[in-house]
Amino acid sequence: MKKPLLSFAFLGSVVLALPLPEAEARTYDNIIRPYTSARSTGMGGVRYTTGQYDENFFGNPAKTSDNPKWRLDIINLLVEVNSGAISNLNSYTKSGDKVDNLADTAGSNNHVRFQTVIPAFYTPKFFDARNSFAVGLMMSTQADVGLRKNMSIEPNAFSDIGPAVTFSRKFLHDESIAVGVTAHYVYRVATRGNFSTIDYIKGNNFKSSSDVAGEGADADADIGMRHNIHWSPAGWKLQDAFTVNNVKGGKYDMKMDLVNGDQPAPPEQPRTYNAGLAARKDGFLGFSTSTFAFEMQDLGNNSGGSVFKMMHLGGELGVKDWVFLRAGINQGYLCAGVGLDLPVLKLDFSTYGEEMSLNAGGQEDRRYALRLGIAL
Repeated sequence: MKKPLLSFAFLGSVVLALPLPEAEARTYDNIIRPYTSARSTGMGGVRYTTGQYDENFFGNPAKTSDNPKWRLDIINLLVEVNSGAISNLNSYTKSGDKVDNLADTAGSNNHVRFQTVIPAFYTPKFFDARNSFAVGLMMSTQADVGLRKNMSIEPNAFSDIGPAVTFSRKFLHDESIAVGVTAHYVYRVATRGNFSTIDYIKGNNFKSSSDVAGEGADADADIGMRHNIHWSPAGWKLQDAFTVNNVKGGKYDMKMDLVNGDQPAPPEQPRTYNAGLAARKDGFLGFSTSTFAFEMQDLGNNSGGSVFKMMHLGGELGVKDWVFLRAGINQGYLCAGVGLDLPVLKLDFSTYGEEMSLNAGGQEDRRYALRLGIAL
């Protein structure tokens, strides 16, 4: 037991020792992520030690080496909403006094995300058995719309689009170490910081350039490694991982002019440090595959937040290699999910709690994600 305990202690000490940048004040203090996965969120948010295929474009590029086979994504669509958006939809659309309708939603967050990775190609062998490669075009639009006590609305809406290219290589005679890098070029446009009640009453929306807080592009990279530990207690295969994402700091300071008018740079996507430890075993309790992982994430994108907000714990159990049951704890909240991995059709569903305050356990945002995939 000493070796895994030492590994956890080392990973934790590395994460806690890294510097934190300053964060901008917002109504909500949730962590903004450019990409999410229904598989990952059903497993407590773990992905740097467990990521597969598209999860590695904004996760751990070294995990591309562990993709089980090549894949070509024809459709990869994810839709995510929270319980607030579902319950408040009637208030926004019903007839009657708009102020009263809006007041009914005060204090609740409305979250929605629409995300695609089309097209995308992944291969675990690229000119050499030790090389792996992946390329895809990502588009993600997410929004957290909250009503403040002064009746102004803070939209916090982002749209990102751009290609990502990943290359990884295995090292040593037993290929126990893999190192990878992902280069991504992303254009981002974001709504302005607030939208007053007067705007809402007038029927204004977010169609004009004045509603945009900024636009710009960024060429950045993620680097990561994974290491197969030379120790298998009771047949469990252990693997640790470490990544630095958005190495340049995600400034989006490359000028773009797709929206009329001179716009400032949009909100940054800070550099983050992530580390974790995973255990895998085939045949555990009769399941075809079993994976459990613990990760510390988003150091650098959680300024002022508690360390518990960066903790993620989860697992996945495979049934006959095509049905997967998932569960975990994301920032202190329970998560669950299920996945179907058929020869062409891929389906994933998850429900998880996202922390909206600085400290774990402060304000849960219950979310639901559904992913539809068609792949060869």
